[in-house]
Amino acid sequence: MTRTKSAQPAVTAPLEAPKPGIKRINVALQGGGAHGAFSWGVLDRLLEDERIEIEAISGTSAGAMNAVVAAEGLVEGGRTRARAQLGEFWKAVADALAQASSFSNPWAGFFPNWVTDMNPALQAYQAMSSTASPYQFNPLNYNPLRDIVSAEVDFDRVHSCKSMKLFIAATNVISGHVEVFTDKRITLDSVMASACLPTLYKAVEIDGVPYWDGGYVGNPVLTPFLTECASQDLLIVQINPQHRNGTPQSSQQILDRLNEITFNASLVREIEAIQFVNWHLRNGGLKGAGYREVFMHRIGGGAVAEGWTAASKMSASWEFLRHLFEQGRAEANTWLTACFDDIGVRDTMKDA
Repeated sequence: MTRTKSAQPAVTAPLEAPKPGIKRINVALQGGGAHGAFSWGVLDRLLEDERIEIEAISGTSAGAMNAVVAAEGLVEGGRTRARAQLGEFWKAVADALAQASSFSNPWAGFFPNWVTDMNPALQAYQAMSSTASPYQFNPLNYNPLRDIVSAEVDFDRVHSCKSMKLFIAATNVISGHVEVFTDKRITLDSVMASACLPTLYKAVEIDGVPYWDGGYVGNPVLTPFLTECASQDLLIVQINPQHRNGTPQSSQQILDRLNEITFNASLVREIEAIQFVNWHLRNGGLKGAGYREVFMHRIGGGAVAEGWTAASKMSASWEFLRHLFEQGRAEANTWLTACFDDIGVRDTMKDA
């Protein structure tokens, strides 16, 4: 069983140095339902910039879906195909969920931030899920996303991707530890395990072990970059807001903020562990221990993410997904303009 460990000396496979003018990074993609379309926009902009090579992606939930779609596209037709395939995947999500989801709200586009918490169907679901489990209200375990991923992703092609490593996180329900799937263990089941919210769907069983959404214990995992990758640069695409002004007061606001804190907790711990090692390295500690400094960068997690309601994670609106995509592209473009020269040199990550 693969588990994350505390920050430790890197054990990296041989890797050819990037060509002159090219900078290599690792990318960590958080999960967050429809908000994963923001990460689609970030990836689209990174893939567009041929000065950037992505050595590896760590993804959870929607981040895992973005990762496998991008990997398949790279195999099929390079960067151009990867970008196109990401767009096709998210359009398929919008088309399918708009028809299948009882949470679709035809009035959402008329409200700021696509406020789907005004939808009576969603309110009814929230009331039901507080008293019944998916084993009761969804006994057939219907999950339209599984059908979409199955139709849109060829996992044999994902496995044949040699230009980029993938790390997909899920929560082992029995042990409570994070499980990191990589190489041929990345399958339809492991991706759906990474996105399995236990209030919506039955646990996904793989080799007799039940798994839930990876966001509880690895959203996303960072430690594989330290042991499996050569790049010193780590770009975190954080779509759950780290900070929110004001104190939540309604029951829904409290629940939403608790969920945001929960789904950021594992990421915060891993960031702090890496920063702890970095601090010692910069101050002359840990010499001879085989540690290396990691240059950390972040897109999202701040004011942009604060503008999205928690309920909009369930939005099926293509207009909303495109809006998030454009925001992701814009934020990635801003980061590249401001920080490209810092890649391989220093941290650029500030508090979100």
